[in-house]
Amino acid sequence: MRNKKRRGIRYLLLCFWTATLFYLHSPLSLAQDHIYSQYYKTPEAINPAFSGISESGRIAAAFRSQWSGFENAYRTYSLGYNQYFRRINSGFGLLAMVDNQGDGILTQSRVSAFYSYRIHINRNTFIQSGIELAGIQSRLDWSKLVFGSQIDPILGPIEQGQPGEIESRTSEDSKTYLDIGFGLLFSSPSFFAGVGLRHLNTPNIGFLDNPGPSGARQAVLYSLIIGTDFQVSSNGKNRLKPNMLFAGQKDLYQLNAGLHYSFGQWSSGLYYRHNSSFSDAVQAHLGFNYENFSFGYSFDFTISKLADHTRGAHEFTLLLKIDNNRNRGNVNYSDCLDLFRH
Repeated sequence: MRNKKRRGIRYLLLCFWTATLFYLHSPLSLAQDHIYSQYYKTPEAINPAFSGISESGRIAAAFRSQWSGFENAYRTYSLGYNQYFRRINSGFGLLAMVDNQGDGILTQSRVSAFYSYRIHINRNTFIQSGIELAGIQSRLDWSKLVFGSQIDPILGPIEQGQPGEIESRTSEDSKTYLDIGFGLLFSSPSFFAGVGLRHLNTPNIGFLDNPGPSGARQAVLYSLIIGTDFQVSSNGKNRLKPNMLFAGQKDLYQLNAGLHYSFGQWSSGLYYRHNSSFSDAVQAHLGFNYENFSFGYSFDFTISKLADHTRGAHEFTLLLKIDNNRNRGNVNYSDCLDLFRH
């Protein structure tokens, strides 16, 4: 049994270092990924190792409307399912996501399949690895673009969809490609940490035949999620869950840090987000649990110089747990990942 565990741990480390070397030797671009404010509701979208952390089936839906001060600036939808199967120490998941940017100028549809495998260090401590294989379709509406030759100094934009000087554009308005991700998750009763790498194959996402010297390959997204969970009342119903997410993509990064507090069926959170070199937003989170349902809402208060124009961001989440094994009974997870299950 010990030899089997050692082989399993060596296998996880080999996968991790292989993925890391692949990342370090990959060409990068300036493309950025969408990250939910309530990232704990769909954590597999950042780190595939979070797929399958619940032994009950878990359906998660999310909607985000960012910068409502601009008409339909950014809208993101997602629907996913994942579950852990103790008998084979494995988790499986699916996630469908649609990201609409600029009122339909660029739309990205993504369908991801996840697999994770768990190695128990002891009864309450484990390492879990995960892999993501995704099919992505990006669609660009050329008719909504405005180029330099279409702008009159006095009248402003005079026509759309005729790029003129952009001779390197392709005739395609959509493209489909494969995306690969990998992650590791460590969990114990007092601490958890997860490292994720996405876009390991750095897919070509451009729509121009000659994208320039920097190319049009999507940069690898690397992330670190850490946190803990401890009770603040004798009955165990009131819990404090501090956590942090750091995500980087080439020269850009984002830091989310905050406190989540659960009290009975309710939960609330206060988070701070820092983007690259400036303070971006303060987030207020509110959640409600009822039996197998969980509802969440968050609002981003923009605190950067864009505050007078963006009007923040609204985000809604809905979770449904499906217990498809009636003989299992209530599971005592004995870890600090409760935030990612409810």
